[in-house]
Amino acid sequence: MARRFTIEGAVVLYQAPLSLIVVVLAVTSPVLRPGLMSNRTFELGFSMILLLLALSVVVPWRELPRGSLLIVPILDFVAIAMVRNGALEKQPALGVLVIFPVLWLMRSSLPTWAALALTFLGSLLVTAWPVMMTFDPSLVQTYLGVLLLPIVMLCIAVTVRVMSLNARARELEIERKDRELNELLRAAIDRERVLTAILNTVDVGLTAVDAQGNTTLTNRQQELFNRLSAGNGDDDRAHVFGVDRVTPLPTDRRPIYRALTGETFADQLIWVGEGHAQRALSTAARPIKDADGGIAGALIACSDVTELVEAVSAKDVFISNISHEFHAPLTSVLGYLELVLEDEHQLPPHLKGYVDVAGRNAERVLHLVADLLSTAGDRVRVHPRPVDLSALIEMSVRSNRLRAKKNGVKLRTEATSPLWTLIDPVRISQVLDNLLSNAIKYSPDGGLVSIRAEETESAISLHVEDRGMGMTEQEAQQVFSRFYRTPGARRAHIDGSGLGLAITKSIVESHGGYIECVSSPGKGSRFTVTLPVNGEVSHMSQGTMEESV
Repeated sequence: MARRFTIEGAVVLYQAPLSLIVVVLAVTSPVLRPGLMSNRTFELGFSMILLLLALSVVVPWRELPRGSLLIVPILDFVAIAMVRNGALEKQPALGVLVIFPVLWLMRSSLPTWAALALTFLGSLLVTAWPVMMTFDPSLVQTYLGVLLLPIVMLCIAVTVRVMSLNARARELEIERKDRELNELLRAAIDRERVLTAILNTVDVGLTAVDAQGNTTLTNRQQELFNRLSAGNGDDDRAHVFGVDRVTPLPTDRRPIYRALTGETFADQLIWVGEGHAQRALSTAARPIKDADGGIAGALIACSDVTELVEAVSAKDVFISNISHEFHAPLTSVLGYLELVLEDEHQLPPHLKGYVDVAGRNAERVLHLVADLLSTAGDRVRVHPRPVDLSALIEMSVRSNRLRAKKNGVKLRTEATSPLWTLIDPVRISQVLDNLLSNAIKYSPDGGLVSIRAEETESAISLHVEDRGMGMTEQEAQQVFSRFYRTPGARRAHIDGSGLGLAITKSIVESHGGYIECVSSPGKGSRFTVTLPVNGEVSHMSQGTMEESV
């Protein structure tokens, strides 16, 4: 009430119903109750009620002390007592009008005991007015009857107060929830502002879509990418291309479509735009699922990796060119060294030793150049044919046994024989030699190196495990990168170019398989190569290599 009306308005609203009923009673009295207005007591009560209504309108209650307005319902009891006493013979039921001041009191801020006391005393005044001037023992029943209305009003007052308290409690609860909702709304608005600021600050394009593919959230960076893919507006074609920068990417291979089908992926390389404005984007997507596990939408992230892709391409071109430049003179050097050694004039022993050293080092550099050429491209060409893998393992173990003996390493083989599969024997032998030589080389204190091969219905797994110096988890994740060597290997002055495992990974992936490394510092490493049983090259694996940056 206080929130909808001013104090003055509330006073008038409480007083108006009583005044209206009394006015209607006075207006209809000449027809329904002749002589009612000629009663002096009724007239005084009637005038008093109208006067209280006028006071309710004109008095500035807000400026008066709190609670002063309750004088109006208290005086209403007196006015109602006079109205009832004046119309007792013609309308004895007018005592029920006390319900209005009773409601007023019970809805006020008075303490409950005070409001109940005023209710009882005011109602008693109304009913006791006719008999309180005289006392007649023969009217005992009449005296007891005057208590009926006060008791009824007291019960009504209690009911109203309980209902008011309950209503107030509900109102407070609603206000509390309203405050909480407002606080949550303000917090949500603040979070939205922060989120918007973050989204528009990062250099990653973000897009959220619903289940129908409609965009629900995006940021400024993604809007730039969208403008690039939209082109100049002369046609409706989307300028989104595959890794070759020319072939338009089919709709079912685009990131949003793939994410909405439930696919999760990362590092899909696409190109957007045309000409010199074309940019390379590395895209990742995650589907958004509802409570029932259905696809409710998707989140797609796009990063501009144009400079990185161009740098990788430039590095590969540089490696390829410099390797070719080194290959010819090294071959010539080795040829002339062989001519020197084969000359009819025998060299003195000490000079022959010098030439042998020069030849070995030249061959070493030539092998390094060959490795560089192998890693310059994205893929290694393989020529699979039926091969017994267990035989290749045995050959590799024999080739590395002398080196293992020098390092105090014991080799142990666990493989089913025969183990036929479709592989390139030359390339897989290179994989085995790289893994075994690394296991021996990085076990400087000796120990055991085990080679285990096992076959399932769909794949062959090859495990090479050592108990050497090991690596951290972060180093194990980078060990397949070109030219990467662990800090421990550099501190131990262990020879290596950092290309062997990169070549190994390329060979395994070209066979449609994959390689993993699990390692722990001081406890050794385990490399696992998984190859498909049928030996078919996985196009998805090749695509991943071509698209990754």
